[in-house]
Amino acid sequence: MPFIYFHTLGCKLNFTETSTLKRIAEENGYTITSEIEKAEVIVINTCTVTQTADKKSRYSIRHLQSKNPCAKIIVTGCYAEVDSESLEKIEGISYILGNNDKAIFDEWLKKIKNEQNNNQEEIKTSSFFKAFSLGDRTRSFLKVQDGCNYFCSYCKVPYARGRSRNASINEIVDQANEIASFGIKEIVLTGINIGDFGHTTDENFFELIKALEKNTSMERYRISSIEPNLLTNEIIDFVLSSKRFVPHFHIPLQSGCDAILKLMQRRYDTHLFLQKIEYIKSKNDFAGIGIDVIVGFPGETDAYFQETYEFLSQIDLSYLHVFEYSERKGTKAAGFEGKVKETEKKKRSKLLHQLSELKHRQFVDKNLNQVRSVLIESKKSGAWLHGFSDNYIKISVPYEQQMVNNIFDVKLKFWNEETKSVLAEIVK
Repeated sequence: MPFIYFHTLGCKLNFTETSTLKRIAEENGYTITSEIEKAEVIVINTCTVTQTADKKSRYSIRHLQSKNPCAKIIVTGCYAEVDSESLEKIEGISYILGNNDKAIFDEWLKKIKNEQNNNQEEIKTSSFFKAFSLGDRTRSFLKVQDGCNYFCSYCKVPYARGRSRNASINEIVDQANEIASFGIKEIVLTGINIGDFGHTTDENFFELIKALEKNTSMERYRISSIEPNLLTNEIIDFVLSSKRFVPHFHIPLQSGCDAILKLMQRRYDTHLFLQKIEYIKSKNDFAGIGIDVIVGFPGETDAYFQETYEFLSQIDLSYLHVFEYSERKGTKAAGFEGKVKETEKKKRSKLLHQLSELKHRQFVDKNLNQVRSVLIESKKSGAWLHGFSDNYIKISVPYEQQMVNNIFDVKLKFWNEETKSVLAEIVK
């Protein structure tokens, strides 16, 4: 059987799709290999979210090609979608596939097997590529939606992923039950803009999570990220009262300054965002809340950054994901005035990372001596296993092999600075 090697860059959605591409390859007679030199086909799933991502994608292509110049090289993913012209200049690439081409990956593999000519127009593309990951035996990422209709001024993703689209609720329920049959205990719902679910099938995200709760056997669901304007009170109420969905929300803010949010073309303001956080906390003070924020956006003065810092300081959050703005050619923001120096971006990023550590410790301290459910994932060290609580605190418990891939109630005891986790004991 021919050998095939996969290399993935970028987001969880890309890794989720690669996991499915691997299963498709095996179904078509290929053997997955971790040895580049053995591969007859190399698949590189690229990212384009930043200039650095583009650079890493190009480097990976050239590096893998140098390791195995005889292999057929397939380049796919977001960089392949938005800038195929740059990729066409790199010698040795056999096929450049857009994101939609992943849905008919088996046909490309057959094309290579049969040594047909390189005529990409012979193969029709599909609108939605269903995917889920199986790399981690305790948790799976299930793709429920793709694409985005928002076109924020800094973002290239709508050009790379296309318009918002999805599989049907019935198809996703079937996939969730298939994942459960592998013994996996938690599914993370993922996509580009999952709260916008339903354009393809005239359904909505609230209907989806209700169906997953009612019609599947999966023990835990986690929502990966949801826009604040799409996070309705009925979704919050449902999640916080659910037996399967965990009390953890990841909500992109991007800026705590309304003037910058307007430049970013975001669909909310700080008042709406704060209302969402306060509503969650009024219903469940122990719910975990993660927030995305971008520093150094064009026009972000010192005063505007200070607004963001002060806004985040007042929020009862669990952690921050901090990103330094990266200019993307072809976006509106690339032409904006008021560019921020790289040194200033790093300074602001450091301040927000420090704030994130402070907020996370405050959240952890609030949870000490509380009982939370934890999915035990794997061996952390010789004496400990680790996992994440339902509200997304990293937990360590004494090692017992039979505990792996099981959910337990634990009492949170104290913070361990060395492992950045809470040491806990099983509640008998």
